[in-house]
Amino acid sequence: MYQLHTAKQRQYFDEVIRLHYEEGYGENRISQLLPIGHTTASRWIAIFAKEKGKISGTNDMRKPQANTSSQVTNDEVAKLQERVKELEAQLLRAEIKAEAYDEMINVAEAKFRIPIRKKAGAKQ
Repeated sequence: MYQLHTAKQRQYFDEVIRLHYEEGYGENRISQLLPIGHTTASRWIAIFAKEKGKISGTNDMRKPQANTSSQVTNDEVAKLQERVKELEAQLLRAEIKAEAYDEMINVAEAKFRIPIRKKAGAKQ
């Protein structure tokens, strides 16, 4: 069993465990609330989980309640899907255009025997 050696450990260990498992706070949030580092909070939670057989994760933590105003409606989803289709079409046109420019440079280099593209690598 893990021994609490210092007064700080005895004072804050139980509060760290309570905040993590009951309130659902992570190590960083706990270290902001209590005068301990996030590494210390993480270590204490891992020690407690190992001793008690609890797994630190979302299963034990309380889920935050979602507001109805923040939920996405079907209309918004449809608009976003339409926007994705538009952007995919724009991307396809841009890729075709880039490929056409690349081929145009290849033809010009072959016809005029002049290197148009820069050489790879920096001058030394």
